[in-house]
Amino acid sequence: MRKREEASIWVNGYTATAIGLVFAGAGLPGAGTAACIGVEIAMCYNIGGIYGYEMTQEIARDHALKIGLATVVGHIIALEAAIVTGPFAYLLKPVIAGPIVKIMGEAVIQYYEDKS
Repeated sequence: MRKREEASIWVNGYTATAIGLVFAGAGLPGAGTAACIGVEIAMCYNIGGIYGYEMTQEIARDHALKIGLATVVGHIIALEAAIVTGPFAYLLKPVIAGPIVKIMGEAVIQYYEDKS
């Protein structure tokens, strides 16, 4: 299996994980963003390993900061703004979170491919 294919499998799994985490914390301001940041760090850790980097949590965090949420800042604003919809946030936030994590995952893959 090629590195990109293996990394894409991880991204798909993390996308599903993030959707569940965001759903669980949909009523809490900032919980969705925190979940997305945590997932991005975990993606850097695992995908960096696929591309041959010796990863630690600190290195993964540093790489996540380099890649950053800047790639999805508009989506993050929408994710947190969905809280004003009250109970509908439980429907809206997971739908918004899925593409955020997918976009971040593709950015993580591209980051490591560019470094290879």
